[in-house]
Order: sequence, then structure tokens, then C-alpha cells
Amino acid sequence: MKVLIIEDEIDARKVLHYLIQELFPSLQIVGQTGSVRKAKEMIRSLHPDIVFLDVQLEDGTGFDLLNNCSHNGFQIIFTTAYSKFALNAIKYSATDYILKPVNPNELKQAIEKVTKIKRKEKEFEMLKTVVKNNKKNPYKITIKTAEQIYMLPIDDIVRLEADGAYTTIITRDKRIVASKNIKHYENILPEDIFIRPHQSHLINKNFIGEINKNGKLLLINNEEVPVSFRKKSMIRNLLKNRI
Repeated sequence: MKVLIIEDEIDARKVLHYLIQELFPSLQIVGQTGSVRKAKEMIRSLHPDIVFLDVQLEDGTGFDLLNNCSHNGFQIIFTTAYSKFALNAIKYSATDYILKPVNPNELKQAIEKVTKIKRKEKEFEMLKTVVKNNKKNPYKITIKTAEQIYMLPIDDIVRLEADGAYTTIITRDKRIVASKNIKHYENILPEDIFIRPHQSHLINKNFIGEINKNGKLLLINNEEVPVSFRKKSMIRNLLKNRI
């Protein structure tokens, strides 16, 4: 992520620059200034992700800057020696507010807060793209995990297995642990293709082979799935009608 430091005190600017580099070496400090006018130009040309903003600047205030530039796209962390500006900072949707001299732990917490927000924004953009693609192709389903978002063809899903608040989705070639319960997927998957023979299992009918001698469903990939007593007759009828 790109960082812009807007601070009129040169010593405070140096300290902030040093702490950011020490605590988060992956962050790129793209510019520094103590001027409202120069800061406005830098925001427009550098497109920072994080702006550390002092309140009192050489030619105005940090609030003057925000009133005169579009600050969509970056997170604001105010740095000031005066706590009286905190309420005004909240009005400008600042991510955090740090009093000078900057405490390294407070700085670390503020940047971690920004990182979480940016991660959520990225996930949301990915999700919007997936949803848009899903509308174009109704035969795919969006699966969100802790690490990424999948767009799976429905025909590739063999079965789904409940795991508390999570669901393990077994496809032709992978297993995915999704962050939704099995009821969620039962509601969105087409009921003419998927059947729930047991409270913990949702099966693609096209992968059902037979009911074996143990009263379990044998899938064509050789997996066995239990069948609840009240669902046995329904499953038998399904297999009979398929012949």
C-alpha cells in the first residue's frame, strides 16, 4: 500500500517515516509535505492508500485539505498534538486518530486497522465481479472461503457436507471449506439437481449410484453417504424412476 505523510513539523515527519518503515517495511512511502496546496496535488497524482494527516499545516489545516479534495479511495489517520480535534476527525471519517508524540503501538494498531479495511474492500470488489459473472452464467455458484472466492460450475459439485457453521464442498477434483452453513447452499442450489438425504449431506443426484446393503448411498466416485430413515423411501423412488 502507498503512504502519504502530510505533516508540517520536519522532526515529527522524520519520526513517522522511520516508524512506518520499521513496523511495516512493505508499505511504500510515496511522498511527504507540510503544505495543503502540495498535499492536494500529491493526492491527485500519487493515489495513496493511507494518508497520515496533521491538523495544523503550513498554509492551513488538514480539514481545509479534506474540504477541497476528493478523498475517496484512501484511509485517513490524523496525527496531532491536540486532542480537541478528535470530534472533527470523526466527522471526516478518519480511520484513526493518533496524538503526538506518536506511540509505536498506537501507530501499529492504526495501520493494522487500515489493512483490515483495505482487505474487506478488495474482497467486496472481487465479490461484485463474481456476482456479475454469475448473472451471466446461472449454472455456476459463488463459494467464499477464508482465503478466496470460487466460482464453481454446479455440474462439478458432487456433494456438500455440513461442518457446524461451515460446509465442505466436494467437487470432481477438490474439497473446499466454505464459510456458510449447509442450509444456505440448500436454499440456493437447484432442487431438481440436489437432494438432502441426511441433515448433514446435500448430494448432486447425477452422482448417485445406488443404495448399498448397509442402507447408504453409494456415489459414482465410490463415496458413501448416510441416508436418514425418513428419506429412504424417497431415495429408492428416485433411483427406481431413473431406471
